[in-house]
Amino acid sequence: MLAHRRKVLDQLQAVSGINPENAVRAIQDELAVIEAGLDELKPPPDSLPENEWG
Repeated sequence: MLAHRRKVLDQLQAVSGINPENAVRAIQDELAVIEAGLDELKPPPDSLPENEWG
């Protein structure tokens, strides 16, 4: 969903001939909500074992 919204935002910002300001603002708001949700899902630092393949 995050990648899709970023793609839509890029496309809206490249549009000419119309004013996509309201749509851009809505997408930016949605991105902020998605990113905040993803941050809440991150485990606390050092709560997971080291990834031996990383």
